Amino acid sequence: MHQIIEKAKKEKRSLLETEAKELLREYGIPVPDFELIRSEGEISKLTENISYPVVMKIVSPDIIHKSDAGGVKLNIKDEKEAKLAYQDFP
Repeated sequence: MHQIIEKAKKEKRSLLETEAKELLREYGIPVPDFELIRSEGEISKLTENISYPVVMKIVSPDIIHKSDAGGVKLNIKDEKEAKLAYQDFP
């Protein structure tokens, strides 16, 4: 079985959105382009694979309903807005 699934099973949790998208992509199922950013310093790598505007979503096994927790930022137009949105995440 796939490493992503095994890791989630071991941690007794559901797949994170990014993990699910990666699995779908590996099986040839189209998913929107995405980039996982782990720190504010990584924001500049956003435009390596995707272009603005973007949607930013928090990724956490503790936050299932991202919108309710303030974990979704829409229509981010540039790096400055992306950094501000990142700082505003819970």
